[in-house]
Formats: sequence, C-alpha cells, structure tokens
Amino acid sequence: MRFKIWPRLFLISGFVALSFCIKFQKEIKDWFLFNLEKVRILRDNTFFESSPAAKRHRPISLENKQVELKLYIGEPFRDFSSKDWEEFWDLIYGAFPREEPDRPGLPMKARHLTKEEIADELMRRYPNPFSFFKDSHWGTFFSIIFEK
Repeated sequence: MRFKIWPRLFLISGFVALSFCIKFQKEIKDWFLFNLEKVRILRDNTFFESSPAAKRHRPISLENKQVELKLYIGEPFRDFSSKDWEEFWDLIYGAFPREEPDRPGLPMKARHLTKEEIADELMRRYPNPFSFFKDSHWGTFFSIIFEK
C-alpha cells in the first residue's frame, strides 16, 4: 500500500506543474527569450573575432606598420615598448562594449571603434601629437593603420 501512493503523488505534482506552465507560459517564454538573447550577446562579445560583426581583422605581422608609424608620425611611437604597441593595436583591432542593447537589462554589444572614437581615445591617451592633428594628418595615420 505504501508503494501505491508515490505514483499518485508524482501524478498530482505533474498536473500542478503543467497547470503552472500553462498559466504562466507568456512569462516563461519572455524570460527564456530574454536570457537566450543575453547568452547570444555574451557569446558574440567573447568570440568577437569570429563573428560577422568583426569588420577588421588583425594581420599576422604588424612590424611594417609600426616602422611606418615611427617614420611618418614620430612621437609617441618612437618610444613605444612592446606593451605600448600591444595596447595600441588592441585599441585599433579590439572589440569594445559600445553598442546600446535593444532592451534594458541586456549587456552592451561589443564592436570595433569607429575612426572618430579611435581619434578621441588617442587624443586622450597621447595628447602630444594627436591633439594637434589636422584632417590630413588623420588621413595619413588611418591610411597607414588600415592599408592592406
């Protein structure tokens, strides 16, 4: 007799769970889709280089570009250490959480910085010489950086 009560309890609890799922199916669906979108954004931010949003890809070797920057731009590139170069190239080719989410509560989407954002960040980090650059200087700088 003791063993016959367990199937009944499981059956009753199953019907109760099913009735809750039916009653709150819209809330459950909204919660599930919201968290699915959150996971997609976090996945795309983590593996940004392989996502279709990545328009710039870091070349294998940046030595030629570093030499050109030292020759044509000069300071501050002449005194850059390997760590400084790594931070600089991360600014150019890295992904930053900048794009506002579609709905509140979602994380920001990562993307490459625009040329204007790169220029602003370089002027903030290295005011000399970047704060004195004119449009022609920025054109030369970005042609060195983004040439194939």
